[in-house]
Amino acid sequence: MTRIIYCILIVLTLLPFTGCEDESNYDNVKAEEERLFNVYMDANYHPDSITITESGLRFIEYKEGEGMTPDSGDYVLINFLLYTIPDEQVVDTYTEEWAIDYGLYNENVLYGPYKYEYGTGVAGLYEGLSMMKEGGIARLLFKSDLGYGSKGMGNIGRFESLMYDVELVEVIGDPVLREQEQITAFLAENPTALPIEDEDTGATMYYIPGVVGDSSQIAEGNSVEVFYTGRLLDGRVFDTNEGSNTGMSVTVGEGDVISGWDIGLKRFRYGGEGQLLIPHQLAYGAEGSKVQNSNKTAIPPYEALLFDIRISKTIP
Repeated sequence: MTRIIYCILIVLTLLPFTGCEDESNYDNVKAEEERLFNVYMDANYHPDSITITESGLRFIEYKEGEGMTPDSGDYVLINFLLYTIPDEQVVDTYTEEWAIDYGLYNENVLYGPYKYEYGTGVAGLYEGLSMMKEGGIARLLFKSDLGYGSKGMGNIGRFESLMYDVELVEVIGDPVLREQEQITAFLAENPTALPIEDEDTGATMYYIPGVVGDSSQIAEGNSVEVFYTGRLLDGRVFDTNEGSNTGMSVTVGEGDVISGWDIGLKRFRYGGEGQLLIPHQLAYGAEGSKVQNSNKTAIPPYEALLFDIRISKTIP
């Protein structure tokens, strides 16, 4: 018992020193980040070419935009290339060609303009976008206190300074209204679309008939083999299994797929083909979907999805 008490006293005695050591290490790491950041800035930029904000953000405007500036509650579409500094290593992008060039490509990521809620990203990006208008292009440079701080994120280490080359493509004031406008435009070009109203959510999806098929209509509990291609209404394909030897096995109504599929597949017959236009309420909702084990976007928030559907003739 005495030995145990003695060991506890030693641990308690050492704790304050450990805390001081951690605090000292923290200060040293921050000081080194500050030094490297200042050396990088001095070596690459003349002070007259940069706007320095009160928070410490360095802002360089390459192209002045002419549209809206984002405000709280808006969503934005941006293109960007993110580097760590001072080494200028590219660590993130949603531009497919750049992702391939820099060894960042992931086949499950939706490439193209990145859609997200303004204000939910890092503070440096948030502040930088507040200084831009739609169509504008700028470079943002900031230390980790405006970035990912002491924790880091993905390819970004702790206490890592960052640089964004960013284009503000579009400001979306009301993402639901924008989605509805896209749906309305699609329906104007596809007058054969048949509405299906979901009683639970009040949302309306659409079935666009193609090949009828050669069986009775698929019912709740039936198993089907589905070949599909899914795309956004801007044309970007986010998933497909066309070209595979076997399709996706689905038991209709079991809830193992998005609600729009469980509802819409009951409009098909075995051997049938057609399309399903599914609003966000019956797809991936207001949050969208992330790539597994990643913070990267697979499906953006508030996004209607269009599926080309082909049901195998084989009845399981």
